[in-house]
Amino acid sequence: MDKLARYRTSVQTLLEQHSQFRAKDEDVENELCFDTVRDHYQLMRVGWKGLTRVYHTVLHFDIKDGKIWLQQNTTDIDVGQELQDMDIPKEDIILGLHPTYKRPYTGYGVA
Repeated sequence: MDKLARYRTSVQTLLEQHSQFRAKDEDVENELCFDTVRDHYQLMRVGWKGLTRVYHTVLHFDIKDGKIWLQQNTTDIDVGQELQDMDIPKEDIILGLHPTYKRPYTGYGVA
């Protein structure tokens, strides 16, 4: 399997695993959005909590220039570490949710 295919599979697997978590008392669904042509991948929470609308991006990844970009993470889980556990090199994980000047201090890749 080539690098891009492996990265796509890893990101999709990670999102599928995280989509299994849900609150039992909410009328909220987890939605997986995979755009494998443009390499955008998201886990969304969509629905209603009582009278309040829920429309929330939990995790968002892009694959750009051979690197996995973490664009959003509203969990308390280190998904960068989870990607490393899937044999993704640290330098190929970019924390796009941090400004460019902070990325060299994250321990992950810079771009």
